[in-house]
Amino acid sequence: MLTPDTSLSDVEFVAFDLETTGLFPVSCRIVEFGAVRFKLGEGELDHFEQLVNPECPIPRDATRIHGISDVMVRQMPTVAEALPRFLKYIATPGTVLMAHNASFDIGFIGLAMVKQGIPFPANPIIDTLDASRRFVPELGSHRLENVARYLRVAESEDHRGLSDARLAMAVFQKTVGRNKRLKTIEDLFRVLPPMTFADSGAFVLDPPAGFEDLHTAIADERTVVVVYEGGTRVPAERRITPRQLMQTGGRAYMTALCHSSGIEKTYRLDRIREFWIE
Repeated sequence: MLTPDTSLSDVEFVAFDLETTGLFPVSCRIVEFGAVRFKLGEGELDHFEQLVNPECPIPRDATRIHGISDVMVRQMPTVAEALPRFLKYIATPGTVLMAHNASFDIGFIGLAMVKQGIPFPANPIIDTLDASRRFVPELGSHRLENVARYLRVAESEDHRGLSDARLAMAVFQKTVGRNKRLKTIEDLFRVLPPMTFADSGAFVLDPPAGFEDLHTAIADERTVVVVYEGGTRVPAERRITPRQLMQTGGRAYMTALCHSSGIEKTYRLDRIREFWIE
């Protein structure tokens, strides 16, 4: 159990990273989990690596960044299958988590947990982006690869989950780990205030006014026809099976199985012009 006076040398840390199909948790999917467990002064203890089938095509632009293709994930577990294993690895009691630009990863994982009905772990999460900005302010860009090259800890530039998690670990060790003034958890959290997965802002939503019938449709797995205005598209009828109502980023959404594509999609409630249960 962590206490304010727990020595940083006694803490187990886990650095983690995701690879995804895009930048936005609501419309994009996770394609890889990577994590590495370590202690200051001891280095890597073990690691976790898992490709994930996003159940949708991976855009070419995303593949160009992380190198993960549709073929690579075709036989992999879905996020519903992989997420519990990943959380069991990273969220052990007393563990301090970290990620680079942690709000990005927290957004995807938090939303995935809400979709799967998994409670948020209470583990504190440090952002190594904040550590970089504080301890190497002379850098013009604090992207992970730039920081790693500057600190001479870059092992590779393949942008995969595990390798980026290892870079985040190395950045933390080079900045926080070598600062002799930071000795306890209280010292660390004073300099780098932690987040938690609850900061994803995602939660299950009760049906708002005008959408009360969706509660029945979800409970009974009924087919619903929605007249939906999808961005630049004109409103059109779509047949769906609603799964869940949720809120994230201050907006209300519905996840549902799209009958035409056979894929679970996410719909903004404010773009539903009307709907009826079949």
